[in-house]
Parts: sequence; structure tokens; C-alpha cells
Amino acid sequence: MTAHNKISAILFSLLLITITHTGCRKGWLDVNYNPGELTDSLATPDLVLPSLLDEWTAASGMDFKVNFNGLLNQWMGYWCEPLASPGNSAQTYNIVTTSWSCNPRISPLLLENKARRTNQTFYEGIARIIQALTWSRNVDVLNNIPYREAFKQHITQPKYDKGQFIYEELMKQLDTSIHLIKNAALDKNLRITTADIMFHGDKGKWVRFANTLKLRLLVHQANRPERTAYIQKEIDKILAEGSGFLNSGEDASVNPGYNEQQQSLLYQVYCRHNIYAFFWYAASANIVGLNFLKENNDPRLGFFYAPVQMSVPAGAPEPFSQPGPLEYRGNKFGLPVNEAEYQHQGALYVSQAGSIAAHGPVTPSSSGIFKGYNMNDWIMTSIESLFLQAEAVQRGWIPGDAELAYKNAVRESFRWLNVGGNSTLPELSDAVFNEWYNDQVDNGNPYVSWPDAPNKYKLLMFQKYLAFNGIEPFETWVDYRRNNAYPGIPLSADPGRVADVMPVRMPYQELEYINNAENVKQQGVINIFTSKIWWMPD
Repeated sequence: MTAHNKISAILFSLLLITITHTGCRKGWLDVNYNPGELTDSLATPDLVLPSLLDEWTAASGMDFKVNFNGLLNQWMGYWCEPLASPGNSAQTYNIVTTSWSCNPRISPLLLENKARRTNQTFYEGIARIIQALTWSRNVDVLNNIPYREAFKQHITQPKYDKGQFIYEELMKQLDTSIHLIKNAALDKNLRITTADIMFHGDKGKWVRFANTLKLRLLVHQANRPERTAYIQKEIDKILAEGSGFLNSGEDASVNPGYNEQQQSLLYQVYCRHNIYAFFWYAASANIVGLNFLKENNDPRLGFFYAPVQMSVPAGAPEPFSQPGPLEYRGNKFGLPVNEAEYQHQGALYVSQAGSIAAHGPVTPSSSGIFKGYNMNDWIMTSIESLFLQAEAVQRGWIPGDAELAYKNAVRESFRWLNVGGNSTLPELSDAVFNEWYNDQVDNGNPYVSWPDAPNKYKLLMFQKYLAFNGIEPFETWVDYRRNNAYPGIPLSADPGRVADVMPVRMPYQELEYINNAENVKQQGVINIFTSKIWWMPD
């Protein structure tokens, strides 16, 4: 392996978060070609894009989604394994090296370079959006990383750039992507409507996605007072551009033709009808998220979680008490449970994530998180977009009524889960939301009711936390870190837990200390509990 190849491998490992990995994924969907057989001469933009989008999907790929997002679903109180075995690194927080990576086969840089050489500016704009998500995710996990010198053939030991600098450069990248896409001639971007398995060549949706990603990056840094002027300047640019953000019902999601043999990534991994039994087992209910829903009589309870498959016999011993309704039960993250003593705390006796009751394709009546084997895999949901907009309104960044924006965001969660039972009639989900919300207002519930909440921002963040259950744990982790550990999520109950706080970042990989020692050591001694990401408040 050449020096350049070595450092490229290291940097790809650092980019563990959003460049995704079909090398880790079983059953590539054959969309008219095999991406593993692409050569440089064959890698035209229309062949690279669908492969890249499919690798990149589900908020960032098989290795990320299964390993890292699966971990965060547990840390954030959404999921946990039944009958936990004490001592594993996830439960003890003893993360000594970043291990969620494998070399990707397709890079957004390949798409950008190919598109630029052939003057296919729509493809180039898309590639830049993908890179912005990729780099921002890595900053959100590692803070400072090589950026300007990354992937340059003549540089084998790239210098690190500050996370704040990278964020600001990514905002410029997104500006450029919007310009390229808006001014692209569709007829010069060959087969874009077919190759674009996310928005099918819809310029407006791509631009709204780019704007929503920009808003996400601005929201991340919102609790840094010194960033106020910069944020408002960037908000003004978004408003002046005029396309807005992803609307209700507009997910950035991918579907290259999933079917029963070649299923949605999320379905095949986490649905209880899946082909990976271990991961289904890991996607059991955590009593933190479960009980928050119960405490607020939230109708989404049976859409984030499925009822237990077997009821606990009356009088059977339980390791801890659980509130009703008892057809929904969970476990405590990290708590060792003696199966011989407590025989009814295994997977069959606790709720599973997703709520889907039968194996089958998506239909208008499909509901919950995992709606069917041919469901879309999302990159960013309309739920997130509406909550980002609600926060922007609440902070006075963009015009609007803060209470209405808040209610619209929570209502979008009901629509996305299809609580009303017919996705072609979203007003049915709206009716369920309205009845529940009005009842909570009548009862003065400060965890639901806008008029009764003493702190409107915390209410917004609490309901965003609930809405992201099992769907977007990474952004929940971001919110938890930028909001000084709010909401209060209990720590792991593992007796071997190494800290009394949750990790706020991940360590650099060991290979980086071996192959790029001088530059990585300049970042100082990294402590995953105290070395903050740049946008975290002091």
C-alpha cells in the first residue's frame, strides 16, 4: 500500500459517520448495474449517484446506522437490549477507540469530480450536499478533523482544521450547491430523473433539502452567544434565496426499488420480521422513552413500540415495576438481569421498536417506524425539518407564530407515523393529534401544552426528543450535548460504568495516532467526557 493509499484509508476511517459502506451491507440492490464493478472509466455521474445515495441513506449507512445509531438509540433512552450482559463498552461508556467504520466503495468526491469534468452541474450540486452532510457529521462526533488537506495525493499527513472553520466552509459549499442546482439544465445532466433515487431530479426539493441542512448546522451552534451575528447573516441568506425548507410530508429519503428479496436497510436490520435476529433483539424498548410516552398519555406509544408478544404472568417476579399499559414494557439500559430469577424480561416479554405487526409491503394503512419491507430509507425526515423551523421561529430567526410552529412540528410526527391509519388522509392523524393536544391543554400538562409550559424552549426540545424516538438518535445526541444534558436521560445502569456523565464525543482512531501522530497530538489529550465539540456551550 502506498503512503497516499494508507492516509486515504485513515481518512476514510475518520469519515466514519456519513460516507456509507456497502462493504458492510448484505444484499446490494441491483439498480441496473453492480457498483462493485464500477471502474473509473465506467463511473459516469448517472451510475455513481444511485449507488452513492443508497450507501449514504438511512442517516448514514449500514455501518453507521447499525453500529453507531444503534448505540445512540440506547444512550438516548429509546432502545436497549433485554437481559443486558454487564461490562460491554456501550453500557460502561468505556469507548477507547472509534470502531464504527469500514472502507466505503463510493465517495461523493468521485461524483463531484466526474460531474465537474462533464459539466453536469446538477450532479455536482448533489455531490456537494452529500459532502456537507458527511463532513458535518464527522465534526459533530470528532470536532477537529483534516479537511483542507484531506484526500490530497501529495499530502500523507494532513493537518487538522477547526470544527468551526469546517462548519463555515460547509455553509459555503451548500450555497454553491444551491446555485449549481438551480441553474442546471436538466437535459445536460444525463438520466438525472432516473439516477436521482431520492428526489428524481426535482430541483426545488434538493434546494429545500440544502436549506434545511444549513438550518440544522445553524441550530447546532445556536447556544453559543458569540455566533449570533453569524447565524443571523446566514439565516438572512436562506430567506433571501426564497425556496424555504423541506415541507410536511417531504422526507429526504431513498428507495431504489426495494422489494421482499432486497429490503429496505432499516427494515431488514431492525424490524422484528427482519433477517438479522441480533439487531431486532437489540431494538427492544428502553423504559426511558417508553415511560415518557406513557406519562403523557401519548397516542404515539403504539407506533414507536409494538405490544409485547407474550404477557408477564400475574404475580411473576420483575426486576423493577413498570407503569401501565402493561402490554408495553421495556428494560433499563445497562441493567444486568438474572434470567433465572426474572424469566419474563427477555425479548418476547418487552416491546420492540417500530410497531409493525405483520411482514409485508407498505400500504396506506402501514404505520409506525418500520412500515414494510419496501419502505423508504430516510436521510432527513420532515419531522426534523419542522422542528428545526419551529426552533428558528421560537428564537426569532425567521418569521412565524412560535406556538403554531411548535404544534405543526409535533403534528408532523403523528403524520409521519401514520397514527390516523391512512397515509392518503393525513387529516386523520391530525385529528388524533388535535384531540390529544387539546386534552393535555385542558389538563394543564406542561410537557405538552404550549400555554402551560414555563420554558417554551425546553418544551420544544422535549417534544423533539419524543418525536425522534428510534428515528434520529444522532440529532437527539446533538441536542442533548448543546442543551447541557437536556432532557434528563438516566445514565447506564451497568455497575461497571466508567463515568457519571454521558460521552460528548468519540476518540480518534488508533491508526491516526500511528500514521498522523504529529497532527493528531496537536489536538491535545482527548477525553470523551470533557473534550467538547466546538458548538457546545461553555
